[in-house]
Amino acid sequence: MRLSHEDGTLVHVSYNAGVHPAEDLENLIAHLTRYAVPVRRRLGVDRLGIGLWLAPAVADHLTADRIELVRLRRSLEERGLEVVSLNGTGGRGMGQDSPGPDWAKPERYRYTMALAKILAFLLPEDVRFGSISTIPIGWRRDWPADLHAIASRRLDRLSRELRGLHSVTGKTIRVGFQPWPGCVLETTEQVVRRVCGIDSEYLGVCLDACHLTCGVEEPGAALRGVADAGATVVKLGHVHNHTGEVPGTESILENTLAAILAGPGSGGAHIEVEAHGLAAPAKGKGPAALVAALADELDWTRRNLTAFGLKLAA
Repeated sequence: MRLSHEDGTLVHVSYNAGVHPAEDLENLIAHLTRYAVPVRRRLGVDRLGIGLWLAPAVADHLTADRIELVRLRRSLEERGLEVVSLNGTGGRGMGQDSPGPDWAKPERYRYTMALAKILAFLLPEDVRFGSISTIPIGWRRDWPADLHAIASRRLDRLSRELRGLHSVTGKTIRVGFQPWPGCVLETTEQVVRRVCGIDSEYLGVCLDACHLTCGVEEPGAALRGVADAGATVVKLGHVHNHTGEVPGTESILENTLAAILAGPGSGGAHIEVEAHGLAAPAKGKGPAALVAALADELDWTRRNLTAFGLKLAA
């Protein structure tokens, strides 16, 4: 879904399609038909955003065969779907819930750049910015200085390659690092210092609404730190209706959206609704149960955003 901020900025709302992963292109398209299209119809919108998770084998296939990449884009267009963001956390031979290789390993860089090239092609013609979420470097345990130096060199190379991709395609693809407890990057401040210090335009922060809501970080301080450093909020992920569970979700959504729109890299705000927690309750009830749950979560997000003054956009 697209919404418009009063300053004209487009806010793209999608759901994390990793809730029904596919290890090949055929199944990926089938899942979009079975779930995403009915969700779009249930919401009554002409266009629905999908936060795709692509298995490494699928990413390799699409970058090696342009005809298949064209096929995926046409499949999305025919179904009223659009992709402005990819989930880049999974690694080779790993599921979408596994962190996969860390940033000291070449597989992580190759996978991320493959996703960047794919996303640059999948972006709608009128959208210039795409986002990819990735892991917070790696696990903190057993992370010696030499690995940090290797990871930093890979991020520097990633920055250069993303700039080169922009010069060729005209599309800006940003990679957002999501802080997580127990990892090299546990806090937003660490992401800003270690990642955005390398490149604050193409590398940024992927903020996790659950992470902020649950008090892992003080939301106001985290958001101010991003703004003060001139860093980019690449994506707000894990947006989820916590009513009855954890209070304050609406304020987190509002304040984080404000931070994204105020950031130096603004040109479009990407919000991804979390869907993994919906799969288990819907299991065994058929596709309709998951479709209904996904539509309800997206509708909750839409209602909160419009309450902030955003308008539905064509």
